[in-house]
Amino acid sequence: LMTLFGAVSSMHHATAAFTSGLRKELRPTKRNIFPGAIPITEADKETCARQTGQVAPGNALMGKPSQCSCKHGYPQAFSLDPAPPTQQFKRRSMDRVNSGLLKLTCPLIVNAVDALEDEGFINKMNSILAAKEGEDELSQCMNDAHAIHSSTRKKLIFGPARDDDNQTFQMLKSKLGDKGAEYFLDSGVAGANPLTKRKDVKCLHAWLADYLFRITDEEACCDGMTSNHPIGEAILQSLKERDIDFTGTDTCYHVCSGGGVDVESGDGAVTVPIARNKQRKKKDKELERRRRRQDRNE
Repeated sequence: LMTLFGAVSSMHHATAAFTSGLRKELRPTKRNIFPGAIPITEADKETCARQTGQVAPGNALMGKPSQCSCKHGYPQAFSLDPAPPTQQFKRRSMDRVNSGLLKLTCPLIVNAVDALEDEGFINKMNSILAAKEGEDELSQCMNDAHAIHSSTRKKLIFGPARDDDNQTFQMLKSKLGDKGAEYFLDSGVAGANPLTKRKDVKCLHAWLADYLFRITDEEACCDGMTSNHPIGEAILQSLKERDIDFTGTDTCYHVCSGGGVDVESGDGAVTVPIARNKQRKKKDKELERRRRRQDRNE
């Protein structure tokens, strides 16, 4: 894995070249306040629902990467409102809060990253972070990204200046408690724990989504964001070694377009991913039950 991080810089330049013809002007508005984002359309919401098999995330969608990396033109990730309104879009109340500001949605990539996580890639990256003790480019990337996510979350909640009487913040406190609300504001990528976020990658999906929002000109970056992203590049390099093309296959667009796909067709036979959090919780509970049974039998 160490050689992996030494080989990813060329991928960054190749990706930038691929998307150079897709530049769009970034205008910092409420709807695309996440750095590197542009506003979404109603069609994008429909695409997200087809990609994820879920309707609820559509209420929280705010932006998508300013440069599209999909060869078929579909968004592969979205930025989220951390405190979305109810389905009636009334800011008086909220259905849920989103600890993470980004959601990776491309079924091809999500399924591939699921496999990476199952293979222990997170632990491998965490081991490297621990060995470097925060003195390397990888750690700097992590620290900077966490700071950007925390800062952006606060801007989405408060606007340009903090006001503790802010209606959304008051609702957060009623939902999470005073300490939980502050913890929520300070959290980093994927809602990482403010106390441990420098040590734990936590979620490859979130980091790859963060990378997709960095595929832009250096001049277009803002709020401390840079296009240099060794964590995302390392994930993409690992996918490449597994013959996964993050720009898509010839037929993967069928899932995003709603046209369906023949699961027997081989290349491009992409399925809608299982909701990963629910799947992981069930898996973890089952593993714990097995451990308890084994302990009783020993």
